[in-house]
Amino acid sequence: MNWNRILGGSLACAALLTVAAVQDSNAQLLNGSFEMPDASGGDQPCSADWACFSGTEFTTTALASDGTQSFKTFGPFNPGGGAGAAQRVAAAEGETWVGEIYAQNASFDPIDDQDFGVIKIEFLDSAGNLAAGGVLGVDVFESNPINGATPMDTWTLLGVGTAPAPAGTAFAQFVIVKVDVDGTQGGSIFWDDAVLFIDEPSPTVETSWGEVKSVFR
Repeated sequence: MNWNRILGGSLACAALLTVAAVQDSNAQLLNGSFEMPDASGGDQPCSADWACFSGTEFTTTALASDGTQSFKTFGPFNPGGGAGAAQRVAAAEGETWVGEIYAQNASFDPIDDQDFGVIKIEFLDSAGNLAAGGVLGVDVFESNPINGATPMDTWTLLGVGTAPAPAGTAFAQFVIVKVDVDGTQGGSIFWDDAVLFIDEPSPTVETSWGEVKSVFR
């Protein structure tokens, strides 16, 4: 992943994308609440069904929005580096996808005023490459960020909605990332209740006004 693109894209797209309040009718992610593996005996590396990419990601019982566990990212202590995880599901051109997650900046382990976190939906081709070569708003969509200005000790909803899959799409990939802008300070972001689903419009029920009126005569 190109962390320079993540930095620039997050700042550019955060103002363009809004959280879509839609019903989760087509949940796709596995272990979206990070309840596996069992971390009751101590933090566990990464999380079941997710692919982590820096080695500074853990399943933890320190906080939870739902259930008893969440996903913790910190570091990775190099400027512009990212800590996080990804999970992909089958997708097709023309589908519109929505991604959401809750994130928290905890006062007992706060991030600084430089670092931030986002989620992304990336559309990949059958070979696992970005379907359009990595173009923001085409095959990469980013959420509103969590950062040092986000209220502490509060679960904040981050969302990508709605993201249309471009030509050549074979997978939709949900990405969680904490970006270490300065590479020098600590602090963690906690994540929970991740969902990724196809945005399907509610069915329209056709009625006849004449028939409705006749019922009340």
